[in-house]
Amino acid sequence: MRQLVLGVDAGGTSSRAALFTVDGALVGRGHAAGANPVTLGMDRATANLTAAIREAAHSSSLSHVSAVVVGLAGNPGSCRSLAERVLRPLLPQSPPVRVAGDIVTAFAAGTSAPSGTVLISGTGAIAAKITNHEQTATADGYGWLLGDEGSGFWLGHAAARATVRALATPDPRAAPSVDRGGGSLVALVVRHLLPEGVGEDPVAQLAAAVHARPPLALAELAPLVSRAAEAGDQVAESLVTEAASRLASTAAQVHEPGLPIVLAGSVLTSDGPVKRAVQGLLAGAATAGDAAGAAAWLAARPLLGHDRAARTHHRFVATAG
Repeated sequence: MRQLVLGVDAGGTSSRAALFTVDGALVGRGHAAGANPVTLGMDRATANLTAAIREAAHSSSLSHVSAVVVGLAGNPGSCRSLAERVLRPLLPQSPPVRVAGDIVTAFAAGTSAPSGTVLISGTGAIAAKITNHEQTATADGYGWLLGDEGSGFWLGHAAARATVRALATPDPRAAPSVDRGGGSLVALVVRHLLPEGVGEDPVAQLAAAVHARPPLALAELAPLVSRAAEAGDQVAESLVTEAASRLASTAAQVHEPGLPIVLAGSVLTSDGPVKRAVQGLLAGAATAGDAAGAAAWLAARPLLGHDRAARTHHRFVATAG
């Protein structure tokens, strides 16, 4: 009878589950919509998380699961309630279950070390000090109104501001081109926000388009900054440099020299100029792999022992697909 471990990484937009043998052989993966009980409600979060776990198990019996780690973002009480509600009917044998923050699983997705720093930049941005696989200090993560410097939102907001100011130049000869085939940052932002085309007053159009959408939707512009920077756009390049500097500064607030740094979140795990710039500032930083697999590895650690857990870490965190 195989001894299995279950890892879950549940966020606001997606949930992932990974089932492994205790020594790191993949049994199955599952994916479903988000499972944040605060934003989605407990019933919807429960249904989505259950679907992800059932898909990961497919034909395998969850009765063989010996340990579970669930990585969740949000209020600890709500997270524990959600995990209990989901796992009780699926795992009647009641194996040990640990509910960890998604920051902890993000760190474990990049290193087998028990302590260090994780720097996350997705829609938001935060750095955390991890001590013995527990979050012990944080920097930033204050949300888009107060911080999240260097995040996808920060990049998108800066790109929108730069674009509207470039279009508002009083000298028509200095105004940038909004040619829909162009690859400049201005052209890319205008194309994204004004898909129906540009009229006589692009500044007013752009402002109206931004204010008509939720603020965090500006994070959708972050990939355009990377694309324009790769093409040599000087404004985009300066935004990349500034974002990387701010992210490195955030990490420095909680980092203990000599310990590993893990880069996580879509901005820092996608190959591009921001990731490369941050790696240039944080020499030796590792990139996080699969967070659901990392959660499964955390579940397996007590069963494996330190040395064997370190040797098998890479099997768990290898990126799916």
